[in-house]
Amino acid sequence: MRGAVYREPNQPLTIEEFHIPRPKVNEILIKTKACGVCHSDLHVMKGEIPFSSPCAIGHEITGEVVEHGPLTDHKIVQRFSIGSRVVGAFIMPCGTCSYCAKGHDDLCEDFFAYNRAKGTLYDGETRLFLRHDGKKKVSAILGCAVFTAYGAMAHAAEIRPGDSIAVIGIGGVGSSCLQIARDFGASDIIAMDVLDDKLEKAKTLGATFLARTKTLPKRTNRHQEV
Repeated sequence: MRGAVYREPNQPLTIEEFHIPRPKVNEILIKTKACGVCHSDLHVMKGEIPFSSPCAIGHEITGEVVEHGPLTDHKIVQRFSIGSRVVGAFIMPCGTCSYCAKGHDDLCEDFFAYNRAKGTLYDGETRLFLRHDGKKKVSAILGCAVFTAYGAMAHAAEIRPGDSIAVIGIGGVGSSCLQIARDFGASDIIAMDVLDDKLEKAKTLGATFLARTKTLPKRTNRHQEV
């Protein structure tokens, strides 16, 4: 199988061959069907975010379960049967550190100490070699862009029915914020961007008002109602 490998900043990715790993106990092997391109990947490739290398770049994946590790718990086998279609979250929390115990999986100490800093899993090994076959699957972004937007709307902003919100920048995360805010019952949903095509798209995603930030004066109460 092949993967796009990042080795050093500001250099082209290289397409390299990998062995197919065997899952261990309570692990499943996933055949990647699609991988989204997150802007964080671009920051890594430019050297703007420290990241262990070499590594197979990309963390927004969707795929299919193809194998279970030996002696894997039957509950895992039943829930993720062979052929199940799955989406992977970009964070793999340990579940036991002080942050995980408080419900802050996104700040997992072990994830950042091992996966981000060393490029390995908690036991020091890397077993996440996944294959991308080029098929487009919209669900790939669920594990990052939508995941991030949900956290912003549900936990940071704590959106409630009837709230008014503004989303600045209608990219992958921003467009997801619009949809989640709509589903949470927000009444006034303002989409703000410098690009007209993104604002036009925002109309279909739940925005009730549009604001072209490139043309707005520093202080204004004006906006365009959809």
